[in-house]
Amino acid sequence: MTSRLSISLSVIVFISMLIQSTNSLRVAVLGSGISGSVAARTLADRGAEVTVFEVGFGLGGRTSTRIMRDAPRYQFDHGAQYIGAPKTDTFRDALESWKSDGFVKEWSGTFATAVGSDMESETEKKERWVGFPRMNSICGNLLHHKNIRLKLQTRADASRSNENGGGWNIQHGKTKKDLGNFDWVIASDRNSGARHRSDLSSANIQEFTTGIRGIQSVKSLTAMVVFEKPLNLEIDGIQFTGKDSQYGSLGWVARDTSKPGRERKDGQECWVLQSHPGAAKKLLKGKYKTNEVREMARDVLINDFMNSLPLLTGTSAVEVPPIVTSVGHRWGAAFPIPSPEFAEIDCQLIASEQFVACGDYFGKLPGRIEGAYLSGLAGANEIIKLNEELLR
Repeated sequence: MTSRLSISLSVIVFISMLIQSTNSLRVAVLGSGISGSVAARTLADRGAEVTVFEVGFGLGGRTSTRIMRDAPRYQFDHGAQYIGAPKTDTFRDALESWKSDGFVKEWSGTFATAVGSDMESETEKKERWVGFPRMNSICGNLLHHKNIRLKLQTRADASRSNENGGGWNIQHGKTKKDLGNFDWVIASDRNSGARHRSDLSSANIQEFTTGIRGIQSVKSLTAMVVFEKPLNLEIDGIQFTGKDSQYGSLGWVARDTSKPGRERKDGQECWVLQSHPGAAKKLLKGKYKTNEVREMARDVLINDFMNSLPLLTGTSAVEVPPIVTSVGHRWGAAFPIPSPEFAEIDCQLIASEQFVACGDYFGKLPGRIEGAYLSGLAGANEIIKLNEELLR
């Protein structure tokens, strides 16, 4: 009798789970940056089944972390360097929650701006928050949920489906393997609608694709370099104005190992060097080959940094330790130039196509992590409002 009862209960639980799964809202999110991760987590918390498709090797978008594959696996925050003081109560609450959960901590370093030959230290302390133990820990924790599946290195081609009451069908962009049917699609990576991508080319969402193709991006080059020993530089982050030729192409440099969770026990230092937008624009002119651009970014930025060290340290007798390894990177569409067309909306809803676009190019805080967060939240809430009966 007990055995039969146990089997009956198991069957009931299975049927209940099957019904719940069948009735759940299925959402595909293109991109695993802040906006996509926030949208995915917000919907998952309400019971939606969410699959996040990410083209890259790792998650995080502009908050991704470059981890070198070979030992000792050096890591760099090569995109967004930190989160500044929140401008809205909504994001302040989210940041406080992330801090309480332990995946965001304050970067209490020493910072300055290079003006001519002088280092102007900050007159008052500014808030700087970073993911812990790496920048992509923010998205990693947001996507850690029983209702979320993450598919890395997967370019998803989405097309409207005529089966099962409509919705979307997702195929792998290269293998054409069927990746599932979904009720809604969220495009958090605006590259999904770019002319050179087929992600959304079969969808009737010209309202989105036409709009985003007019958005320009700030040119940005990055070099990541590891020194065998610490540099004799008592500043952890330096901003450059781009007006002083003696600093070459530099726009920002940071001692990555000064951030919480990035400390090294071997005495080596990891540095991130980023270009000034004007310099990057000139350097990239006429250059299109990926490897050529990466090598140029590495060589130019490291050379300019080395030549700047006497000014940055205040001494001509600078002993520069050997470089252990270095690599260059180019950011394509990661830093949007504000557009009036998108400034008045936090996301784009095309309800007739069951489609939402979000990202840091929407709203009044473009290019900021906070702007991406608010846009992802707004996108998820639009879907929730239209599907209250399926979302608890």
